[in-house]
Amino acid sequence: MRLENKIAIITGGGSGIGLSCARLFCQEGAKVVIFGRRQDRLENAVREIGDNSLAVSGDITRQEDIKKLVETTLNTYGRIDILVNSAGIFTGTPLHEMKDDEWDTALDINMNGVFKLTREVLPPMIRQKSGSIVNISSILGLVAAPGTSAYNVSKGALNQFSRSLAVEYGVSGIRSNAICPGLIATEMTQELMDDEDLMREWRKNYPIGRFGQPEDVAQACLFLASDESSFITGANIPVDGGYTAL
Repeated sequence: MRLENKIAIITGGGSGIGLSCARLFCQEGAKVVIFGRRQDRLENAVREIGDNSLAVSGDITRQEDIKKLVETTLNTYGRIDILVNSAGIFTGTPLHEMKDDEWDTALDINMNGVFKLTREVLPPMIRQKSGSIVNISSILGLVAAPGTSAYNVSKGALNQFSRSLAVEYGVSGIRSNAICPGLIATEMTQELMDDEDLMREWRKNYPIGRFGQPEDVAQACLFLASDESSFITGANIPVDGGYTAL
């Protein structure tokens, strides 16, 4: 059990990468609190995962919901060992056509929400002198793509945020890393991946010859959350089938 007796909070835990992380973490001995906006999905996830999981619904951009999440976790389990910031959205609009609210929403969910939750989780981690924070970023935080400026900026900021946490809180025994997935088959990407001609072209940019599955990212999260990665912090790690190696 690589996460035996560990307590983890996973945002975006009702689907996609977050749900895959929750499943895998519980299999490896953790107790997991999953957070998301849709209560029905969270309840389905808890029924699937079992007794070592707990659902807390809320909005990652609302401070009161974040406080409820952290307080519920501490009241139930007494500590927080792992935070996986997986909640996020993708937006794609040419910059000259983008409305203020689209830009603001991308930054609020992909970056500001991460900041607010991490700020709440840090004090208990500092008190216990240990913790692992894993931020789900994107290859588009490492390289840019046209028509996705708000997303590019939000994920680039998230990568630097991860480094900043590593430098500032390493002395407190807290590690911080970002995972930068390539194209992963989730509900969020389904419409895009239904375009077979586009996917045929995009696949040429993946040396490994395929796109990713949520489980590919979850395995990387498990490594970074576990003590096996105790000397790794401040890293932005591509999980992208070789996309950024080209």
